[in-house]
Amino acid sequence: MAKVQIEINSRRYAIGCDEGQEDHVLRLARYFDEHVKRLAGSVGQIGDQRLFLMGALIVSDELNELKIRLDRAEAEVARLTDMRANIQQANQDPAAIAALDQATIRLEALARKFEQA
Repeated sequence: MAKVQIEINSRRYAIGCDEGQEDHVLRLARYFDEHVKRLAGSVGQIGDQRLFLMGALIVSDELNELKIRLDRAEAEVARLTDMRANIQQANQDPAAIAALDQATIRLEALARKFEQA
């Protein structure tokens, strides 16, 4: 197990993580620290515990929003895939099939982007 030193709200913490995950943990800590510092700037230094809790809730809200957007994008991909299959079965316009293919590709790329966030 590896250890990494992170800094949140100007305090250093030693955190254990899997080997090779050090940079990822540091990025996560910087992201969280930005939220905590912004909170401290708006509500003051109300104690690390409260600032961390509020920061965690903000990050959780962001994650929830991304999950909702990902679910919508995945549902739209499924809808377009079904529509494409129906058009193909009906042997319809190739331009419509191509347009649906392009829309599906864009939505799948968006879904992958959300999954990585």
